[in-house]
Amino acid sequence: MLRSTDRLIVHVDVDAFFASVEQLLVPSLRDRPVIVGSGCIASCSYEARASGLRAGMPLSQARRLCPRAVVLEGNYPIYRCFAEHVWEVFRRYATGLETFLDEAYGDATGMEAVHGSPLELGRSLQQAVRAEVGLPVSVGLASGRMMAKLASGSAKPYGVAWIRPGQEADFLAPLPVKKLPGVGGRTAERLHDLNIQTIAQMRRLTRQTLRCMFARRGDALYDRCRGIPDESALSRQAPPLPKTISRETTFHQPTSRNEELRGMLEYLTERAVRTARGKGLRAGTVELSIRYDDWKQDASAASLEAPTDRDDEVFALVLRLLDRLHKRRVALRHVGITLSNFTRDRGEPALFDLPVGSLPAGGRAGCGLRIAERGARNAERKKPTDLSVSVERQEFPERSAPPRDRSNLYRALDAIRDRWGHSAIVQGESVNLLGELKQNDYGFILRTPSLTK
Repeated sequence: MLRSTDRLIVHVDVDAFFASVEQLLVPSLRDRPVIVGSGCIASCSYEARASGLRAGMPLSQARRLCPRAVVLEGNYPIYRCFAEHVWEVFRRYATGLETFLDEAYGDATGMEAVHGSPLELGRSLQQAVRAEVGLPVSVGLASGRMMAKLASGSAKPYGVAWIRPGQEADFLAPLPVKKLPGVGGRTAERLHDLNIQTIAQMRRLTRQTLRCMFARRGDALYDRCRGIPDESALSRQAPPLPKTISRETTFHQPTSRNEELRGMLEYLTERAVRTARGKGLRAGTVELSIRYDDWKQDASAASLEAPTDRDDEVFALVLRLLDRLHKRRVALRHVGITLSNFTRDRGEPALFDLPVGSLPAGGRAGCGLRIAERGARNAERKKPTDLSVSVERQEFPERSAPPRDRSNLYRALDAIRDRWGHSAIVQGESVNLLGELKQNDYGFILRTPSLTK
């Protein structure tokens, strides 16, 4: 039993989400290897995974490994509807939900009086989702987010696992270092060079050693490998800033057409920036990645002058990165946009973003006159005195310049799209995709629908 002071965080993960939805909608697909994706695997059923298939694998390789697999392009809006239904059930068992596409965290602290022990709560939640939605989910319960996610991963597929308070270190000890959140491929290689294979071996490194090896991440890795939670209750703190938000896709056919490239890049930029704007974030860095038809790839990143949540400012930087990267006379098959270095939008205007009309008299309509007068004085200094200089003074007509801050415009666009779907408005160079790609309420139907990271 839990003590009154113990926390209980729940992690719910939908097993093989896209493929499970397709098997639910089409009964003839059940117990068969199912692949969802176009160009590469976005999701595959456990029957397909038994043949060695995995997410991100090219379809050509997947077909060789599992010739009898059923390949479907998928339907993202349908998957979103199923996900929302799952989270509706989840809200009956936990508070302060933090949801993603196929997984969610919730705080179930104090729910024992309603749903019983943690294992009983997890099984009840799992059975309710299966009965009401029809999808299999794995449930992990622990005192923190990291341990809850590891617990659900250990219970896959369709299992429930609870890591009791005080048992975090024992649970982590035999796991390979790659299983620890924050340990990617390069970090694992550096640890392997030191003959550190398991999390138990990683604990031999002091905090100072990890800090020297991985800078600020070293402190987090030191705590994580010991199972020390690095966060408080989900419902009592602001959600952490995401490291990146990305949008990427593969073209239906490799292309070198400038209009199609710019149109797709603006569309991906809109989607990424709109996601950041919806979370109240401004991006400080933009990265563009491209992959040529011969599978060679390249990427480049640059920082914005100031963090922004405006489509036009991000897209202008994307185009500069495209000019820098796309130097070969080879068609592109894949492009992607990644935003990072986020700050929270606190509603504070930039120092020099003055409202229209706040400039002193002559600041706008008189600008042409002032420039002409200055040019005349400079000419008089350079020309001989016996020559006269004729300067035509022309005043530009008064007109209201467009406001520099487009925040209200983008908020209005977001409100329209939230109600009528993203495809309700097609703006900028995204119009180049009209007639080239099909649309639904969610937007253009891409060959490989990109997910937010």
